[in-house]
Amino acid sequence: MEKLEKISRKMLGAQAGKRNAVFVDDINMPLVEEYGAQPPIEFLRLLVDRNGLYERGEWEWKTVRDTTLICAAAPPLGGRSPLCERFSTNFNMFCLPEATEGLLTFIFRNILGGFMKANNFAEDVQNMKDGIVASTIEVYTKISKELRATPAKFHYSFNLRDVSKVIQGILMTKNVSINKPETCTKLWVNEVSRVF
Repeated sequence: MEKLEKISRKMLGAQAGKRNAVFVDDINMPLVEEYGAQPPIEFLRLLVDRNGLYERGEWEWKTVRDTTLICAAAPPLGGRSPLCERFSTNFNMFCLPEATEGLLTFIFRNILGGFMKANNFAEDVQNMKDGIVASTIEVYTKISKELRATPAKFHYSFNLRDVSKVIQGILMTKNVSINKPETCTKLWVNEVSRVF
């Protein structure tokens, strides 16, 4: 509420001539209570359904205008719960498929290859880019399938950021540091071990 402008005594909203966008990531992370409720989601549902909320101190209703709620969620696996239908009916949903291995290979091979070429790495090191990218994606795919998140191991949530972190670690090197394929292989092993 502190990010909203006070328009009148009972109304909050965006600054004059502007609109607010509230982004909530991992909207389906709150635990489901014994009776099926998810209090944070019920709070947001009140904002979307009734265009307002109660102020905590005085329990006075405040209307919120010129504010849009944008949410992102992953499939309900591991520690994530399905969204209640009363909440999700207020949204337009976009389901994005996971990127294929071919697309990931194309993206990361171009990033790594462009970096190595622009920084004048040795040719035999540049030739390793395909193997580095393919191996990183293979490790990511296997770990994602075999090490699923559970309530006891909630930190087992792997995504494309992890592949990106491995490649970014390699992009932080200089051509004088990585002048042999063996050194490049050791760097890759280090980055994969660090990230995954």
